[in-house]
Amino acid sequence: MLETERTEYRVTRQQNDYLWLEVLRGGDQGMRVSVPTSAPEYDSDVRRTVDRLDVGDVVEAVLVSEDERRPNWKFEDVTRVEDERTPVSVRAND
Repeated sequence: MLETERTEYRVTRQQNDYLWLEVLRGGDQGMRVSVPTSAPEYDSDVRRTVDRLDVGDVVEAVLVSEDERRPNWKFEDVTRVEDERTPVSVRAND
């Protein structure tokens, strides 16, 4: 079995029953992989998170594949990364 390290991915496309993810960090940065939107192995938390993902969303995830020769990636764990940028109010001196 193959398992990735936890890393950030951006959802780049949704096609049929798959999400296309782009690796955002590490040695595989820029690589794209497809992951099914549903699988019997997904627990309720994974299903709930995946159901709410849209193109452009960033997630932290661990992917697994039973087949080492031709990886068929699935989510082992996935968490949506919230945008940490918040508007900053600036007050002008009177």
